[in-house]
Amino acid sequence: MTGEDLAKARKALGLTQAQFGERLGMGRRSIADIETGTSPVRLIHILALERLALTLAIERAEPMLAPAGIRREALDLAALIRGDASA
Repeated sequence: MTGEDLAKARKALGLTQAQFGERLGMGRRSIADIETGTSPVRLIHILALERLALTLAIERAEPMLAPAGIRREALDLAALIRGDASA
């Protein structure tokens, strides 16, 4: 994932750099540096983005905000919680 990809994902979630940074515990400037390539995108940023997308999908009742892989994992987890043997 590049900084540009991170910016596209942030915008798809409808967040400003400041809002995104606040939700991730980072400053707006740090987000801007990552998005412009001044700072590298690290695995922790990608994981935090995925977690935030899942959280926002739940908060907004918009499941498509969560990445496909995360949606699948959430469904698998729900099946386990329900005791569904097909999980």
